[in-house]
Amino acid sequence: MITQRGWIVLFSGVLLLTSGFSFDNFYLTLVGVYLLVGLVITLPLFAMTANLSGIEVERYIDKTKIFSGDFLKVKVVVKNTSRRHFDFIEVHDQYPETWILAIGENFIASRIEPNSSITFSYIVQVRMRGSYYLGPTEVIMRDRLGLHYYKRTVRERTEMLVYPTWKDVRRLEAIGKQRQLGLMFGAHRTKVVGMGTDFAGFRDYVPGDAFRVIDWKSSARRGDLIVKQYEMEKNVQIICMVDSSGSMGNGYPENTKLEYAIRAAVLLTNLGLERKDLVGTCVFSNLVHSYVPPSLHPNHMYDVLDALARAEPSGWSDYEAAISYVTNQTKNRSFIIWLTDLEESPAPLLNAMKKVVANGHKAMVISPFGPWFEAPIGQFGPVERVLAEAVSEELWERRRKISRALARFGIDVINVGPEDFLPTIIKQYENAKQRGVAMY
Repeated sequence: MITQRGWIVLFSGVLLLTSGFSFDNFYLTLVGVYLLVGLVITLPLFAMTANLSGIEVERYIDKTKIFSGDFLKVKVVVKNTSRRHFDFIEVHDQYPETWILAIGENFIASRIEPNSSITFSYIVQVRMRGSYYLGPTEVIMRDRLGLHYYKRTVRERTEMLVYPTWKDVRRLEAIGKQRQLGLMFGAHRTKVVGMGTDFAGFRDYVPGDAFRVIDWKSSARRGDLIVKQYEMEKNVQIICMVDSSGSMGNGYPENTKLEYAIRAAVLLTNLGLERKDLVGTCVFSNLVHSYVPPSLHPNHMYDVLDALARAEPSGWSDYEAAISYVTNQTKNRSFIIWLTDLEESPAPLLNAMKKVVANGHKAMVISPFGPWFEAPIGQFGPVERVLAEAVSEELWERRRKISRALARFGIDVINVGPEDFLPTIIKQYENAKQRGVAMY
């Protein structure tokens, strides 16, 4: 192949040759012929020696799973296993376009001797959760004059899984260090009256009570049998239903409705694990893409992160299929939190909620309101502003009807925007702990 310099030589040779014939100038014609002949002669000579089969590329990274926003160091080793040397070789290691090159360069241009190697490294900041690939790597060989080049693509790729951002958890931990986290977010387990160890109070004896719970001193003072009560700690079981339908992908990049729903699920799972609660996660659209059942397993958080990292907005919301799958997998009473934008037909949603109630579960809908996640009305022109307001009013009225329908089943609908999405999930988790919803 001809390089940019080679095209310049070719164009210059044609121009000089044409000018020489036009002005009947022997020297211009001679120079033009010299440039063209030199370019043509060097091409087959270069093609005979252009062989990059002896070049091998190996890529090393310190981790294959990383959180969004963190930094990744990439090390590339180029080996020459042949017996010939390369005077000028370029190696370009490709990385996803959404990532940011923080330190170093992802290419090197150097000479490489037989049976030797060269190494270069760079650091990138990963952005946007999901599954990505590092590579392929392009190896380019140039001739000494820089007129021709030969390129070979090394199909060596490294799969990377980028987890959702962990900054919300870090921020919550920072706040917890400054204040009493238990008073702020309900850090303690739900307490109910039962056979525990913490004293809760007294009550009158009821036939059938065990004699060991009778407080004989208090009974002697009052003349009646008095029973001492204790508090028993209980945990709650929560299942987070993350809607990954196509409409959830609307909004600013990295701040779509789906991204906020995923961040809320990460935060809720972390809070639950810290307080020994069981928190499961289901990612669904018209299919159930993944389901991580409630668990206290040490790797449970990573299982949830894997499922959420691979979520992509597509399809439509099949609430009935999703809840049927979850209820078949979950036998214990659960507090089911739906993270969905309610932009599908309300009939399937109502049928799904009927099944939730029929199976003895509690439910709540935390719904991102589309217009709050899209371009602010102030950025529109007069016509676009009127249309946006009309659409917002129509969507809001539709939500009010859905909310009234779900209220008959004792299910609340909370509309949220980007600012109050995460605080709302924390608040509802705290309320569930205080009420003792879905204890196991």
